[in-house]
Amino acid sequence: MNTSNLTITRKRGGWIVREKATRKQVNQGILRLRKDALEFIDNLINNESQIRPSKLYFKSEFKKFADERVDIASDPTIALTFGGAAGYTADWNTRIEPLFDDCLLSDFKYNQMSAFIIKCSKAGHKFKTLARMARNIKAFLKVMAERGNNPCLDMLKYDITKQWEVVPADHELRYETKTSVIDEDQLGKMILDLQKSKDKDFKSAYKFALISTLFLFGLRRAEIKGRKQKDVDFDNSFLTINSVYIAREGGLLKRTKNKGSFRNIDVDENGLLFFNWWIKTIKKYKPKSDWLYPSFRGEAPISDSGFSNLLWQTFADYGFAKIHYHNGHVVVDESPLKNAVSKTFRHRLGTALINAMDYEKLSRNYIKKTLGHTRFATSQDRYGNHDTQVAKSITATKGRLLNSKLIS
Repeated sequence: MNTSNLTITRKRGGWIVREKATRKQVNQGILRLRKDALEFIDNLINNESQIRPSKLYFKSEFKKFADERVDIASDPTIALTFGGAAGYTADWNTRIEPLFDDCLLSDFKYNQMSAFIIKCSKAGHKFKTLARMARNIKAFLKVMAERGNNPCLDMLKYDITKQWEVVPADHELRYETKTSVIDEDQLGKMILDLQKSKDKDFKSAYKFALISTLFLFGLRRAEIKGRKQKDVDFDNSFLTINSVYIAREGGLLKRTKNKGSFRNIDVDENGLLFFNWWIKTIKKYKPKSDWLYPSFRGEAPISDSGFSNLLWQTFADYGFAKIHYHNGHVVVDESPLKNAVSKTFRHRLGTALINAMDYEKLSRNYIKKTLGHTRFATSQDRYGNHDTQVAKSITATKGRLLNSKLIS
């Protein structure tokens, strides 16, 4: 914008800044004093980045924004993860770039969004995917507004649940699918059987340790991989979660999924006995490692493939999955837990804790802290409406089902 082409005029008892040629208003709202309008122009002259570009197109700006997210996520000191950035890239690659009819950023309005969503739906994209994309586009537009890039904020009123042309009648298709949860009786049998064979060799011990950790604490995979042996505080009976391990982002990262995920999880007597046995076992087989869940080879923590292989091998042993091997990796042929190899334990624990709130006097704060959520509403939405039979056998271990001690 040529700042020499700006002028100030009166409007509704105040002042605004306009372009002389187009009469288009440049500032937001009404400025109270004439000197405020003159100061606004001075600021534009001194800082050209505050000028709202008039020829920014939606597709090019969204692509820049998506790439920028990926670049930011590559910095391990920044909270944004590759997982968070990947959603914008997926939106660009599979929907916006091939299907969106481009327009000026300032012209991207409610009607354009509505037409785009319908087009994506007809192309076979699922409702839940489109709902996530709508949230991402809104986040993009808000950032563009903060940068002074003049998007049309009319789109922020868009609500995909009111666009009946794409909303499925089936609630399972409309909302996030609940993760399958292992049957309680089968789960108890599996853990007790693993306990009996835990001292056979390191792999047998590891199967028991990994299943027990998931069962007792419902940790996320990256949280498990990021644990050091020193994170177990035997004196104060808690497990510290203050980091994650994500190999593709540089390894050990001093961050967690969200603010609520930084936490000290209470460890009861069973848990302390378990960790005492497991650390002694690690010292026996991996004496130089300080990881709580070390790799079978090398000095790093267990790899993603090692983690998945161990779980699927265990599930297959107990009839939860049918698998075969390809180039040394487990391939899952059939399983009700196929897309939730570790999440099933997290969902089971979350459901159990919520169902046990009343008769075990568990507070909302205790539950969200245990699960690593910032808000209890997240815990309840994710885990509060599984089949209540999941938690009928909850014992005094505050929602962590087991009919005998892990380590006898």
